[in-house]
Amino acid sequence: MAYIIPLFFLIFVIIINTVFYFHDKAVLNGAAAETAVAGAQMIRRKGTAEYDLDGFFMERIKGKLIYMTDVEVNTTEDEDQITVSVSAQRKGMKLEIRQCSKIVKPEERIRWLN
Repeated sequence: MAYIIPLFFLIFVIIINTVFYFHDKAVLNGAAAETAVAGAQMIRRKGTAEYDLDGFFMERIKGKLIYMTDVEVNTTEDEDQITVSVSAQRKGMKLEIRQCSKIVKPEERIRWLN
């Protein structure tokens, strides 16, 4: 009987860590997707002031992560898409997320602006 209680405690700790991991994964995934879409919209607007997508991402996850502590974000802009790459880790767990958003300009194609 003395070996059952520590086993239950170990299983409980593993379940809690797994739930925290997947919570942080969902938060990071959503924030990365939102940052990529916001960046694509900012590029579409002509005459928009400078923007900081890394700061926008960090603002979105501020105070929401439970388990992952060391978060690094990298945004890259190509001529047709924006990519947001996120890396987070804690102890032995590591998480890498990449979200992309196409930069579309439908007003140029629809209106055939000269």
